[in-house]
Amino acid sequence: MTLKSDGPARFSGVILAGGRSSRMGRDKWALRLNGRTLLELQTDKLRALGIGDILLSGAGCPPLPGTRVIPDEYQDRGPLGGLHACLRAARGPACLVVGVDVPLLPTEALAALCEAHRGGVTVLCHEGMDEPLIGVYDTSAAGAAAALLDSGKSAVRALEDALPWRQWNYDGPEELLLNCNAPEDFAAAERLLQSPRLGGMIAAEPEIFSWGNHNG
Repeated sequence: MTLKSDGPARFSGVILAGGRSSRMGRDKWALRLNGRTLLELQTDKLRALGIGDILLSGAGCPPLPGTRVIPDEYQDRGPLGGLHACLRAARGPACLVVGVDVPLLPTEALAALCEAHRGGVTVLCHEGMDEPLIGVYDTSAAGAAAALLDSGKSAVRALEDALPWRQWNYDGPEELLLNCNAPEDFAAAERLLQSPRLGGMIAAEPEIFSWGNHNG
């Protein structure tokens, strides 16, 4: 599955993989699911969309082939600091942004999110709740992010008051949005991957769950 027409050229990809991972007790990007690290899984999805400019935010991230590790300009300021640095470094006019800790998120959802983007910010929304760490951000949003960081703010959601903010409604299975913040969350992701329901989806739609066939 790739983006339509000139889609890949319009987007850089950003994987937010920083943070202290205090609840998990280890770097989340290094966790392995189906033989692949979470960082590799998210990178695979961006590549499946045809995106060539892939930026990794996280001081400890390994520089996977074809990616760039982008250091924060504002240190210890959470996802907003990482997003700001990547927006400034991106080569495309917009960035598809995804956290490393949502490994079951389908490639199809990311493609639809890109197709829905009409400028400013477009975030995934599920049952009325915005997910600002799964979204598309114009690279010009770097200025607004810097202004927020300079004012002492660190929440990505604060950009809602500074930029055109739109939602794309995700109506797929809620469990695919599972956020792996703690060991019990990751254990749940492993169980879901083996469940009959998701197992059937992987077998029926390998282009969405392309990583399901990797063995390590």
